[in-house]
Amino acid sequence: MALRKAKDSKAADNEFQSTNATAIQVWRSDGTEMPSEYSQYEKVEEGAKPIFEWQNKLGQALAAEVLPEATGLYFLQDFPSHYHLRWYQAKEEKKKNQAKHYYLFGYPEDGTNKARKYYRSPNQFLPHLLWLIGESQDRGDCACEFCSGSKPITSKSAKGKPTVSPGQPAPTTTPSAPPSSLSQNVNASSIVNPPAPMNKNTTTTPSVKQRPVNRPPTAPQQPTVVPHEAQTTTPYQAPEATSAIPQHPYTIAHDHDALFRAGEVVWFKNNNSWRVGMILTSSPVLSIIPFAHPLYQTQEVVKEEADIRPFLAFSIPQINNALQEFKGQALAQINWQALQERFGTHTDTTRREALAIEATKLAATRVDQCYSTFNLLESVPNYDVFGGIFLGAEKICVGEAVRIKLSREQQEQTSEKGMPIVMVVKRIFVSKEGGALMFEGSLWTLQHVALGQQPQTPNPAGLPAALRGEKEFRDSILQNRGWHVQWVPMNQNMTVNESAIRGRFYETRRLTPILNPAKFQEMLQQQHVGDIQTLLNNRADSNGPHVGRVLNRAQAVAGAVPTGVSPQLGPDVIEVY
Repeated sequence: MALRKAKDSKAADNEFQSTNATAIQVWRSDGTEMPSEYSQYEKVEEGAKPIFEWQNKLGQALAAEVLPEATGLYFLQDFPSHYHLRWYQAKEEKKKNQAKHYYLFGYPEDGTNKARKYYRSPNQFLPHLLWLIGESQDRGDCACEFCSGSKPITSKSAKGKPTVSPGQPAPTTTPSAPPSSLSQNVNASSIVNPPAPMNKNTTTTPSVKQRPVNRPPTAPQQPTVVPHEAQTTTPYQAPEATSAIPQHPYTIAHDHDALFRAGEVVWFKNNNSWRVGMILTSSPVLSIIPFAHPLYQTQEVVKEEADIRPFLAFSIPQINNALQEFKGQALAQINWQALQERFGTHTDTTRREALAIEATKLAATRVDQCYSTFNLLESVPNYDVFGGIFLGAEKICVGEAVRIKLSREQQEQTSEKGMPIVMVVKRIFVSKEGGALMFEGSLWTLQHVALGQQPQTPNPAGLPAALRGEKEFRDSILQNRGWHVQWVPMNQNMTVNESAIRGRFYETRRLTPILNPAKFQEMLQQQHVGDIQTLLNNRADSNGPHVGRVLNRAQAVAGAVPTGVSPQLGPDVIEVY
């Protein structure tokens, strides 16, 4: 789910224009195409008043249900993908010129009965919309009439603007919150993008993320992964007040400037192979504990940055078919003694190493599909607010920049293609009921500006160090060509759910020399900087079930590292135990 402020509204109906309205976008959808036998229901044209009315009521309802301290006007940017409004009017009603009846189609059904169920009102659709923005993939957790099989108790908040705390019924005043001229180009998209392709021909080689054919490929080595038991050592003007990052003793962790951080899961070079492990310390040296299973003990290794890759630089190879049933489970919960006997590891060293490799894949997939929070900042009746999170393999703190998923239409809003678009995280919060993980922040993109030309919105000093460093690096390369770059605000107040976060934003000058040294030299020589972020996978691209929230980092890697081994997260990271 994403939020952003409406710009200058140019909606067809003036009744719905509001420059202070905030658009809510729902990424995930289970909608299906309209069946042909329902042609008697005519589709409502885009921009028509009934669509705005449904979207206004649903936006106000979502804000009241899931957004902490929600105030102001909200509207649903678009219906989830393949959900659409249709109208029906009986012949006798047409003669009397009575009102049309509007229904929201798109609810999926198995077999030949696809999309035959429809929602008769925003209030009836609200429980299903709330399920779509949550973590659960189980329809049994959805309270809507069709998923639950009974008429639900729904919130009355769909009827008006919330004037009380989130989750309580709101007044019945219908808001006027249209999609703006900027908003009308945005379409809802699925909450989960297709996973990055895996290398299907081997189960022992990490797969480099496949890239578009028109993009220069990286050249990392792809040797066999082997276990290692022991080794020694034109934007709109944004309000200034909204660009500040909330201040708190635990807002930024001590290692926020580190390229690789304690507690993160990474690939590291091990002779002629690549292994997966967790960083134990990031300063003054990088020490890593390799993954394996509880009966295959590994020991800490020390590595340089040049021998480490972000977890999202490679894809996890396909897991052995005999172990598919264990995907998503903590390794500590699996009977490895029985598996060793089944695989004959006691008499065959090769099989022993192969089982450790499979355990590493299972552990890495689980980590990618789970998260744990730290530094509780605030607890209110409906939400807990945190200063940081281990999101999959990576550590992210409030005040930092992350890569974010946007629809094609949103990306096309920027005047320049191939430039980074990031979200600066202002708040991380988890719903106490339903467990939805949400990120609140501001959206920024880079744009080229001619030297001597004053930017419309000077970059505030509060931008994260990584964004300031990116600007400095690009400016140093482009200045001889008469250009520099500027971070430009696209939206200063938006909220997205877990699946919209691709991963950490990495500075080009720090990541490129590691991923592709030749490409980095080419950038310097040609005085042109490409978007290196596109060479990374997205968080949760691994082929495994969604695990969701775990208590802490130790639970995320339980059984994959020796008992008693844990990362040194520092005094400014407080986890729950």
